[in-house]
Amino acid sequence: MNKLRNLLSARRVLECRSIATRITADGKDIPKKKVFENRITLIGSDNSITITDLKSAQSLSTRRELKLVKIQDEDSKTRRPVYKLMTNSEYHEEELSARIEKKAAKENKLIKGNKLITLSSRIAEHDVMTNLKKMMKLLEKNYEVRVVVSGDESQPDKAERIYSIIEKNLKSIGNIVQKRNKGNNLRFQVLPLRDNSNQSKKDSNSGESNDQKGPL
Repeated sequence: MNKLRNLLSARRVLECRSIATRITADGKDIPKKKVFENRITLIGSDNSITITDLKSAQSLSTRRELKLVKIQDEDSKTRRPVYKLMTNSEYHEEELSARIEKKAAKENKLIKGNKLITLSSRIAEHDVMTNLKKMMKLLEKNYEVRVVVSGDESQPDKAERIYSIIEKNLKSIGNIVQKRNKGNNLRFQVLPLRDNSNQSKKDSNSGESNDQKGPL
């Protein structure tokens, strides 16, 4: 009776082991391979870097009431996707920045190149208007115009006055970006508006169609 019980117990153990683990022909257990979740690089709200899995990162973001945002599909060195924990304000700021970059990228595809125009803050108003006409022609041809106004320490307001004149006269044809002061110089860029590029295409297309029509 005892022998029968022992045989039944041994059989149950073997059945359990066969379900839980694989066994070789000589009765040795084959250890199961550990299955890891996809690993990610996680940047914390304090800019700390940890290696974890996506499920744990999602749980952490929920506990801390933060947003988990993928900022890179795959890091070139680690081959892992990169995520970041952000507050709501950081997330909205990042989203706005991405929209601006996307818009700038679209505009840059239409820009043929850039031209530099250097002005002195002592320039006469007549010469400012002459340079404005140059800028307008360049913008109409879809060039980015980079402007440098060299200032005068004794009269710093003059550079700002020139900037105001340019801004006022170009607002319907160009978009002024990246205004900054460097030393005594005032620098900024003027990008052609997309409407101008579309209008240029329409004008060129209408010109081609007119040429094809020929005399009546």
